[in-house]
Amino acid sequence: MQIGLSEIKNIITRDGLPYKRKMKILALVLVIVILFSLCLETIQHGIISPAKVVENYKLWIEYNLSKMFGWPLYHIKEDILANGTVYYDVISRLKITAITFVCGIMLAMSGSIFQSVFRNPMAAPTMLGVSTGVNIGILILVLQFGGFALNMPFEKYIYCYIGAAAMLMLVLAVGKMSSGKNKMSVYDLLIVGAIVAQVVGAIQTFFIYNMENDELLLYQEVSRAISVNTDNITFAFLGISILVCIVPMYFIRFSFNAVCFDNDDSKSLGVNSGLMKILTLILGTFMITAGMVHCGTVGMITLVAPFISRAIFGAEYRKVFWGNLMIGGILLVVCRDVASMIYFNAEGLPLGTVVNFVTVPIFVVIMISQRRVFE
Repeated sequence: MQIGLSEIKNIITRDGLPYKRKMKILALVLVIVILFSLCLETIQHGIISPAKVVENYKLWIEYNLSKMFGWPLYHIKEDILANGTVYYDVISRLKITAITFVCGIMLAMSGSIFQSVFRNPMAAPTMLGVSTGVNIGILILVLQFGGFALNMPFEKYIYCYIGAAAMLMLVLAVGKMSSGKNKMSVYDLLIVGAIVAQVVGAIQTFFIYNMENDELLLYQEVSRAISVNTDNITFAFLGISILVCIVPMYFIRFSFNAVCFDNDDSKSLGVNSGLMKILTLILGTFMITAGMVHCGTVGMITLVAPFISRAIFGAEYRKVFWGNLMIGGILLVVCRDVASMIYFNAEGLPLGTVVNFVTVPIFVVIMISQRRVFE
């Protein structure tokens, strides 16, 4: 049975008012979470008053404008010395919150398009071994450069993206060989991805086991992203990720509705489901790699955020698009805040640890109460 354009329009436009109200509530929650995050200290693991935060941002703006236009700096320097580390800590927190929010968007969007295109609520880039590929890239980086790996953000990007892409190509190649002349289904792809990830992970564990203690601690720090790099190169790569992934997804967001139907129905609506699957593999891999480079092992966001978004907004992708954008950012920022408030090894808990504690119960609850939310 073919789906006409009128039916698609009805799906898109129904329940418009509740949707707008939900979006307003979600936007309010996002603002509250961001404001709270900006009031946290990254050094002392405490909370700064909102007035003090505003004062320090004002000081930061005055300082940068003075440097830009050559204004006298003596009075601003005195204020900076009087504030001590608070000035720098507030600005660092702003950068960390921005990086975390963008990475949350990337992770949620990658999971969303995988689940939509493959029509499987359990599909995610993590199931194809991409996270294992990222860790392999970090392992090679640490083994090759040692302690210098902490201060090599550009090389970290290169190694992680190569590792993720190589892992994806390996899974696709093995999946194609195992399916033979038959058409490879998404279930076969997920099973092959899990098996290949286990095999490669065992090889990775062998090298980790034979590491010296210093190398092992260094690998854990880099792979878990315990310290966040806030250099300009980080924002440059995240900006490129937004332009390459999020912007194209926005313009083709209606196509993700069509590929949820059978291939014949999708084709009748002018959408090439095969091309959409290839695009999903590329964009999903790119986005989850960007998220893991900056935040560590936080792949559960790719499963949980789309579940929450569909439970709130339904399965229509225009609504899910904006829902994922905010829910993914909110979840990861909240987890970052929790990690920052818990004193652990002078740096706070690894973000991936907190993500697992927060998201796994949510995932279980949603699986029990919303079994048919994807349909």
